This record gives sequence, structure tokens and C-alpha cells, in this order.
Amino acid sequence: MKHIKLIVLVVFLGCATPKILYDYDNQADFSQYKTFQFYDDILLNINEIEAKRVLAQLEKSIVEKSFELSDDPAILVDVKLNQFEAPRNSVGIGFGNYGRHSGINIGGQVPINGYALTNQFTVDFVDAKTDNLIWRGYYEGNFQTNITIIEKEQLLAEAFQKLLSKYPPKK
Repeated sequence: MKHIKLIVLVVFLGCATPKILYDYDNQADFSQYKTFQFYDDILLNINEIEAKRVLAQLEKSIVEKSFELSDDPAILVDVKLNQFEAPRNSVGIGFGNYGRHSGINIGGQVPINGYALTNQFTVDFVDAKTDNLIWRGYYEGNFQTNITIIEKEQLLAEAFQKLLSKYPPKK
């Protein structure tokens, strides 16, 4: 029974939730920002189709926050993406002998679900007039690699909705 509880605990600890962090300029008046535009030189280091998908989902999430896309924006939006593959979940297994005259330890990890694609997004909101950073959001989460386009879009939409959930910040 003790071993089952330990295994369940390890599995739950291995299932990480997305990491979301925020920072903002506490002097900024966020009520004045109603329009936005993306920087022209955003480079996401992914293929063009994926980049369009990321920007479309980010735009949709920003519009849902009552912003309008504009040629004369109050804020400029920049987004950076870092991707890498990492093991999804694993269970550590250890064997040992604790005795007076001997000691043998063997350890290892057994991957459970293979690899997942970890996406790290950093979204910056910059005041278009002063060129000062007013808000930054950081999201890190795992995306499955063998999913449909619709599932990718849903995961991106959820990621950006969670990321923008704390905008505007409560002072």
C-alpha cells in the first residue's frame, strides 16, 4: 500500500501545470490603452505556417481583452517563442541495499509518455508613444507533438488566454 501511494504521488508531481509569470510598470495607466499592433520584425524561429497560427491566436486573445487592431496603436505587441523537446513524465526507480558491510544503489527513470514540446512565450506590451515596456507576460507549457491543427490552435488559444488573464493588472 505504501508503494502505491508513493507511485501516485510521483505521477501527480510529474504532471506539471503551465508556468505563468507577469510583470508591469506600476506607473502606467492601463485604461488609456485600447488599440494595438504587432511589431513588424517579430521572428519566432518556427515555420511560417506555425508563426501565422501563433500570431493569429495571440491577436484573437488580445481582441477578447477589448482591444482593437489599429494602424495608429496605443501599444505595440512583441512576442518571443522558445521551443524544446523534454520528457513528459517519468517515474524514478531505485534499488538499494542498506547493510553493515555492503551497499549497492541502482537508479534510473522510466519515461511514461515519451516527449512533449515545451513552448515558452514572452509577450511584451510597449507604449507606442514612449517606447517603454508597460507589461510582460511569460508562459511555459507542454504541447503534444502529434496532434491535429485544430488541437494546436486550441492549445495556443488556451495558452494566450491564460497568459492574458492578468491583464490589465490590478494595482
